[in-house]
Amino acid sequence: MFNPRPTIRVVPLPDKEHLVIVDDLLLEPHKMVELARQSRADFSDADHNYFPGPELNLPPALTQAFDQFIVTHVRKPLGARRTSMLAARLALATLQPPQLQNLQRVCHRDTVPRPGMEGTGAMVLYLFHDTRLGGTGFFRQTCSDAAFTDMVLRARAMERDAFTALTGAGPGYAVASDRYFEKVYTAQPAWNRAIFYPGTVLHSADIHHPELLVDDVQSGRLTVNAFFNLRRNAAVA
Repeated sequence: MFNPRPTIRVVPLPDKEHLVIVDDLLLEPHKMVELARQSRADFSDADHNYFPGPELNLPPALTQAFDQFIVTHVRKPLGARRTSMLAARLALATLQPPQLQNLQRVCHRDTVPRPGMEGTGAMVLYLFHDTRLGGTGFFRQTCSDAAFTDMVLRARAMERDAFTALTGAGPGYAVASDRYFEKVYTAQPAWNRAIFYPGTVLHSADIHHPELLVDDVQSGRLTVNAFFNLRRNAAVA
């Protein structure tokens, strides 16, 4: 299933974190797209997280296979001593800008920072050919922690225009710096490319052309999104 000799590179991110980029991850990536096509009716809206579209949990055997790939190829360059898979999902981004909630218009973390060396990592595997569908942007926080917390709490009740005035966020996906965050890196998408990063790193889908998002796993922005526990090495704790 997985390429035994993938191309791997490491990109530094703020706060001594790293992004691991893996090209040619799967030996037959079209089979994952076919799985999504056959299972499309089983996808459900992701109302429990920030993902802007429907998702489907992968079968346990595939989730375990991703876990083993991380152990073999990604754990060391990510600076982790130990990892264990939490979940892996097929995901199809479909929401248009007017459909986005306020907090989907700014970057986010997959997990809050935790004391010690325990944390969560994340993966995105791009399963589309049209690079205009967008990769993943990474950010650093430029406001205080108190201002960040206040913005998140207020966002849930604010009208869209008021949230725009507060944050400087654009009308759609978070593709640029605003009053709270500075964009520091963009992971460009490529067919069968996966990126791995600590869940505490601020990020967002880098979608500049939302009009291209369609509800079709064969031509839309299909990804596999995975989340895993990790225990960090002391050097990057």
